[in-house]
Amino acid sequence: TFDVVVDADWRPVRIRVDSGEHQILLEPHGGVLTGVRDGVTIELPWEPDRHLDSFTPATNLITTRRLTDTSEIDVVYLAPFTLEPTLERQRYELIGHEEAETTVGRFAAARWRFTSLPDGWTSDLWVAGDVVVRYDRLFELEWYEAGASGPQPV
Repeated sequence: TFDVVVDADWRPVRIRVDSGEHQILLEPHGGVLTGVRDGVTIELPWEPDRHLDSFTPATNLITTRRLTDTSEIDVVYLAPFTLEPTLERQRYELIGHEEAETTVGRFAAARWRFTSLPDGWTSDLWVAGDVVVRYDRLFELEWYEAGASGPQPV
């Protein structure tokens, strides 16, 4: 289960993740991110401009919606499977706007380059509206239904 709630400015209000073996619930309150991981209360330093990241394109989408250009940001990163939170620095570079080819069609999208600054891992991702339609070496869009307001393939 991955459940994230954001406000009108795409800032996290709540994140709840259940990996099967581990669970975490986090909410920002003033200068701390409070919650429970596997039944244990946790608190992490928090600022309004901090981001949340987990091994899902949803958190990358939220970050790209908050940014307007290339930026280095501070994030609370939830490790895959264990959901262990750590503070990390990341960079998002807005490369430009182009068409992204996927297995379900081609989309007009913003191309971003993500870099994890602690280890240098990098990959490109394409965002069309409110959907990460392509994320090289990490995720592949295999099925898509636009609904009433989603981006349409070109």
